Amino acid sequence: MEISEVMDTVVAALDALVPAEAVAREGWDERELALRHGLVAQIRRQVDLRGAVLAGQIARLSDTAGGGMARRHGHRNAVAMVADAHGGTPKQARDLITAGAMLADDGGATRWALVAAALRAGEISTAQAALVTDTLEAMEDVGADVEARLLAKARRLPLADLGKVCVDVKARWDVGLLEARQRRQRRERYLNLREDSDGMVNLSGRLDAASGAVIKSWLDAQVSAGFAKRREEGLGPADPGEAGRMRIDALVDLARHGMRCTEPGSGVSTTVVVRIDLEALRTGVGLGSCDAVGVPLGPGEVRRLAVDMQILPVVLGTGSQALDVGYAKRFFTPAQRMALAERDGGCAFCHAPVSWCDAHHIRHWSHGGPSDLSNGVLLCTRCHHRIHDDGWQVHATPTEVWFTPPASIDPQRTPRRGGKTALQVDLPPRTPTTASPPH
Repeated sequence: MEISEVMDTVVAALDALVPAEAVAREGWDERELALRHGLVAQIRRQVDLRGAVLAGQIARLSDTAGGGMARRHGHRNAVAMVADAHGGTPKQARDLITAGAMLADDGGATRWALVAAALRAGEISTAQAALVTDTLEAMEDVGADVEARLLAKARRLPLADLGKVCVDVKARWDVGLLEARQRRQRRERYLNLREDSDGMVNLSGRLDAASGAVIKSWLDAQVSAGFAKRREEGLGPADPGEAGRMRIDALVDLARHGMRCTEPGSGVSTTVVVRIDLEALRTGVGLGSCDAVGVPLGPGEVRRLAVDMQILPVVLGTGSQALDVGYAKRFFTPAQRMALAERDGGCAFCHAPVSWCDAHHIRHWSHGGPSDLSNGVLLCTRCHHRIHDDGWQVHATPTEVWFTPPASIDPQRTPRRGGKTALQVDLPPRTPTTASPPH
């Protein structure tokens, strides 16, 4: 069959599933629409799989003196050639090339056989495969058990959440490397200001996680307070870009306060919550976290925050259930909210940052629901409305939270793990070889 005939056959098959003229079609109900959408997504994965095979071959033929195939076809390199052909970004092209290299069988089995098999079966996308592979390559002495655990997360999680899992796994696999990277990032932090010809001033920079946590926490508090004030005053929805303008105004107010430091502080009072296991705090071996940023922090960074700033440290032991107050209070206490943040890690449903969330009763307090950890969940405003409006059910314990979808979304109503544990991978025991000595 000629290539043109293959293309006609493929297009005809796709038209049978979703006709090209169906852009504005309204005849499908939600179930039919979801089914066809899922099938198209599976086809897309199979197309990307073939594209990865070709991209990997292009990369191999381009990795020669003089630029090879890509240069001969008028491109800077293989990444540019693949990106131009697919109409995608360089990152997407690199993902295809990485997946293609993993799938190549040069007379022997690929190193990450489980990931390759899942990619061939259409269970994961090329972007997920590249992310998992890059994570495994960055970890020393990793075996098939870790590969299988990461792959299980890849099958269930969207790409953004899988990225959070991979960051956490790499950090916990070798704390010494994490601390070395954080020291390097602290040296590389900077902020630049540049004035344009029209008078606007551009800010650009990069912050290490510990510095970013402080600034992000403070700015998020100002934005949250600003939107709350808009709601109280009945001003309606904010204009696009309003949050960005609030951040700029907050920074200006902070600078003005610094210039007249004898006056009271400017802006909403802010607390930076840092969490670390008691044993890690004592020994200097282990990881901490901060509600404001999504990356783990080494014990050294946690200590630096606690010494330099007005930080509220939360040392995690085994007494979280003592925070339950039963029916005594209508609202969750600050201590309970911190315990919910430790369990949920932010919005328990979509994993938005803690600063975007409120503590909600699963069973309404007015209906006899107690204000304790088993009846509480952190949710952002959007997910709070989504769960109540769409018929999701929530079940929680002091250490876990689960969401059961309505039958319209999942006829089997299979519970889905939420909260922080949805983004965690249990790693096998390993003795770190590069861990920092205790402080």
